Amino acid sequence: MFIGAEETGWRSAVIYTFVEQIRRHGMDPFAYFEWVFEKLMHDPVADEREELLPVNWVAAQRTASKVIEVEVTAIPA
Repeated sequence: MFIGAEETGWRSAVIYTFVEQIRRHGMDPFAYFEWVFEKLMHDPVADEREELLPVNWVAAQRTASKVIEVEVTAIPA
C-alpha cells in the first residue's frame, strides 16, 4: 500500500495528484515528468520552482499549441 514505508505515503499522494491533474487537462503525464525532471536537474532557484507546477506546464503547452494553430491557419491555401 505504501511506497518504501508508511511515512512516505504523502510522496505518492503528491505524484498521483500531479498525474491526475495533468490527465484531467487531457495531456500526457509522462511528458510533464520528463520536462520537470530536466528542469530540476539544473537546480532552479526557489523563485522559479512554482513555474514547475503542473498547472503552469499545462498553460504553457496550451499557449504553445495555440501559436502553432495560428501559424498553420495563417498560411494561404
